[in-house]
Amino acid sequence: MKLHRIGIAFLLGLVSAVSSAGDAPKPRDKVVMGWLESVFLLPWNLRLTAKLDTGAKTSALHSDNIQRFNRDGREWVRFTLESEDDDKTVVVERPLERTVYIKERHKGSSKREVVTLTLCKNGREYQTEFTLVDRSNFNYPLLLGRSFLSDVAVVDAGETFVFKAEGDPCNQRGKGSTTPAPSPAGGRH
Repeated sequence: MKLHRIGIAFLLGLVSAVSSAGDAPKPRDKVVMGWLESVFLLPWNLRLTAKLDTGAKTSALHSDNIQRFNRDGREWVRFTLESEDDDKTVVVERPLERTVYIKERHKGSSKREVVTLTLCKNGREYQTEFTLVDRSNFNYPLLLGRSFLSDVAVVDAGETFVFKAEGDPCNQRGKGSTTPAPSPAGGRH
């Protein structure tokens, strides 16, 4: 009889815990991505391979011909991007968000410009900041750091290309768009 009461109390406690779990706040919606993923930069629909790096705070983008200039009393940055698919080259102009110093292994630190761009992955668009840097000595032109990943994805270090570029709805966005639109102010993603 005592064992029966203990069993009933346990079941009531379990039911209570399960029913109150429904009232608990839901975790943020995050997707699982591999340590390498294809992403698209909009509005140009440039497909790039991104390395997802939880050890890096800031995202970095391979850029050529980085030049600062003034427009309407504000500092801007002009730079060149290349697609991995078709050798398409795009000249991009964006407002300078800020300048940062990034620690580099065996080199000290380097000064980099930061701009906001629109990245598209798995049919979703994200506004995020990138430091502009020459990554020609690296295997992948784009690195996505914690500032992007923290609200968006969980990285499965054993997987690559969990979402294939060919089936990504982002692959069709921006087709035929050639005029870069200024990035909106604010918003990390």
